[in-house]
Amino acid sequence: MAEWLEEGLVGTINGVGTVFIVLVLIAIVISLFKYINKINISSFFKPAVKKTLPGEGSQTNDAIHSTPEVSEEDDAQLIAVIVAAIAASLETSSDQLQVRSFRRINQTNTLWNRR
Repeated sequence: MAEWLEEGLVGTINGVGTVFIVLVLIAIVISLFKYINKINISSFFKPAVKKTLPGEGSQTNDAIHSTPEVSEEDDAQLIAVIVAAIAASLETSSDQLQVRSFRRINQTNTLWNRR
């Protein structure tokens, strides 16, 4: 009977110790989340830009920083998708909804990028 008690205590200490160690590791990982915002992860996925002389880079810089042109067909498809999503969330058909205006916002100034 003393052996059972000893085995039970060893198992309990191992289980509680393991849980405690895992909780401490989780706390450490959570405390490191504040540094994630400071790391620019997107720079790892962008291709390297070659450095050019001051006179050479004007055309390439304009091409990099210009916004892509969106056609009327893309706008129509986007409006159709938005209307379908709203109709699905309201549980109605899309013929009861009408888009009165549609305005694009600057992609660099979206609500997701504001802090």
